[in-house]
Amino acid sequence: MAKKVVTLFIDDTGIRLLVASGRQVKKWADLPLEPGLVKSNVVIRETEVADRIRQFLKTHNVKTKKVVVGLSGLHCLTRPITLPQLPRTMLDEAVMREARRVLPVPPEQLYLSWQTIPSTNGKMQVFLVGVPCKTADTLIQTLRQAGLKPSLMGMKPLVLAELAKETTAIILDVQHDEFDIIIMSDGIPQPIRTVPLPSETMSWQDELPLVRDDLERTITFYNSNNPEKPITPSVPIFVAGEIADEPEACRSLSEALGHTVVPLPPPFLAYPHQLDLPRYMTNVGLVLKELSPDKKAGLSQAYLNILPAPYRPKPVSMFRMVAIPEFVVLVTSALFLMTLIQSASADVGAKRVELSKSDQLLRQKVAQKQKITDNIVQLNKQVSQIETSRNAFNKAVVNLKKQSNRVYGELNTTVTSLIGGVTVNSMSYTSGALTVNGKASSQDVLLDYVSTLSSSKKFSEIIITSIRRTDTGILDFVLVLKGGG
Repeated sequence: MAKKVVTLFIDDTGIRLLVASGRQVKKWADLPLEPGLVKSNVVIRETEVADRIRQFLKTHNVKTKKVVVGLSGLHCLTRPITLPQLPRTMLDEAVMREARRVLPVPPEQLYLSWQTIPSTNGKMQVFLVGVPCKTADTLIQTLRQAGLKPSLMGMKPLVLAELAKETTAIILDVQHDEFDIIIMSDGIPQPIRTVPLPSETMSWQDELPLVRDDLERTITFYNSNNPEKPITPSVPIFVAGEIADEPEACRSLSEALGHTVVPLPPPFLAYPHQLDLPRYMTNVGLVLKELSPDKKAGLSQAYLNILPAPYRPKPVSMFRMVAIPEFVVLVTSALFLMTLIQSASADVGAKRVELSKSDQLLRQKVAQKQKITDNIVQLNKQVSQIETSRNAFNKAVVNLKKQSNRVYGELNTTVTSLIGGVTVNSMSYTSGALTVNGKASSQDVLLDYVSTLSSSKKFSEIIITSIRRTDTGILDFVLVLKGGG
């Protein structure tokens, strides 16, 4: 049976609904919103918008709890960042530190989502997305008031980038209240610009000069910052939204910018010819994203689900997965024992009557009782052995957790103690000692780094096992850090 996907795209001017069954579009509709209900990508009057969503779905006979939601890129931030190769356990902290450095807004005001991107230069590439907390909170609370639970959230520019059929391309989406410009190079969409239009009543002829000038500035900005792989005239511009069906607009942009300008290719999805595909392209992208096993709809490397972690369904913990079967076993065992006890009680009552009639029967029952007693003793021994094994296992788990915490603390200290002039190339951990290979600009800088490590009290012994000055004057060094226990 084909999977049903219900998508909603919400911005300042309205709500767009598209429902698909598998890769077949079944329903679509547009609900305008009065000015002031949603402003600058923030739901201002949550209850009223929730009521409209609820009635909107009812009108179109859409019965669902689970929805895939899209939002405008207005005030959202994206950055590709480069980090040294780090253990998975240290990535969160490293990404947060880098986000604080490169983003113009404090990370505390954003819901941050990120994903690693394949890299061949020995570094770690990470794509970072920041959604203002107020934008996400008001939107999700509104959906919840409408009785809906979002399972996936996509930002319009990133969703459209996934629909491009080229890894290097320019994507332009023009709506009557804003336009998006996405430059994608080698599958990485950056920069991304979402620009509000001065008036929602402008014709596309009035919008075109503004869009063209901003697009030209964005291409120039990208090329000045990426001279090694510039956007050349051979790179196509894919358009969606209001001007996608306007050949004159596409021709005008092509002549002004020197690029081929064509509508964003229709995705691999069956849809009725009446559907205004350019207007609902974001909804279509959300459908494909939800249907994809890895939530990746196209060639873009940035295909992450930006639904904030606090609003995602809680995963089933390993404790619950183990505890539930154990509980079932305990209940089953208890019922079995109760059955045995009840059966034994009935037997005892019957045998007491028989004992008065026959000494022989008495001796038989005594023998049976002795056998049961022996079985109970044997079971008690087995229970004791199980208890001993369980205690040993618990002790091993505690010791393993302590060791893991100690190793993580030492790795974290090694990285957070880095000072200017010192870089770490690699780290390895064997036999209770951490081996660090790195470079230092001078011997004094290296000694300062060693002093910082020593003052952390994390290591009982720090040994410089190798130090060699390269032709460039940089010191290659190897440190062996023995844990403090």
